[in-house]
Amino acid sequence: MTFGLLLALASVGLSLIYGTTGLSNFAHGEQVTFGAAAAFAAVSAGAPLILAAVIAVAAGGASGWLQDTILWSRLRKRNVKPMQQMIVSIGLALIAVNLLQIWMGAQRVRLSTSIEERVQFGPVAIGPQTMISMGICVVALGAVGFFLQRTRLGRATRAVSDNPALASATGISVNRVIRIVWIMSGSLAALGGVLLALYENTSDFSAGARILLLMFAAVTLGGLGHPFGALVGSLVVGIVAEVSTVVLPTPDLKYAVVMGILILTLLVRPQGLLGKKERVG
Repeated sequence: MTFGLLLALASVGLSLIYGTTGLSNFAHGEQVTFGAAAAFAAVSAGAPLILAAVIAVAAGGASGWLQDTILWSRLRKRNVKPMQQMIVSIGLALIAVNLLQIWMGAQRVRLSTSIEERVQFGPVAIGPQTMISMGICVVALGAVGFFLQRTRLGRATRAVSDNPALASATGISVNRVIRIVWIMSGSLAALGGVLLALYENTSDFSAGARILLLMFAAVTLGGLGHPFGALVGSLVVGIVAEVSTVVLPTPDLKYAVVMGILILTLLVRPQGLLGKKERVG
């Protein structure tokens, strides 16, 4: 359950970007790693862990703003197709993972060196730090849901996701909405990176890249471009991935199990769990 919530936190931004721009951003995993790296740098400089997390979230948002300002908005202005933008994102991911390796080094790092005492709830043992992380995930995801459902800007975001041309015709600034989505995506990914590093008790330069496949599986399973679908898909993927490690001979096989479930689901329901059917032709 905990891993599913952490995965959802990282995946919602990926889903929002796809919904508003049509881009499958392969550099999103590095955005998750960037959050953990920024928090580690702040902790190394003497900042408390809570302040380090806040700095990481702010840095993640700034990174999203910078990416859209320098790169993605210019590609959209030149009418570069989503497939070509996806290839650009793959190149950006390769650049970012190497820069992160230079910054963090090849060794694994830890945000917290303390050993938390676990509390037993029946067959499940969970630590206070993990419970706090789950609480933060629930609050953050709830805030995103409130933003999308109850605020004017959130409704504009959903309008752009449904039909950018129609949203523009009604007076919505599509580029402004997309810029805000990139900032939100960067912040959520960075927060996910910090909490994931605490959950796994370690992190390294490739931490985000390792879960990128799971994030895409969650987004696709829930329904492409549907942020609430990303939440449902992430919970399913997270629970299956963690439970499967108990019975599988090696933990790495959990990726194969997740992809198998994804393929079976899409054969039965191609639009995903919460996606809508679309007429073609």
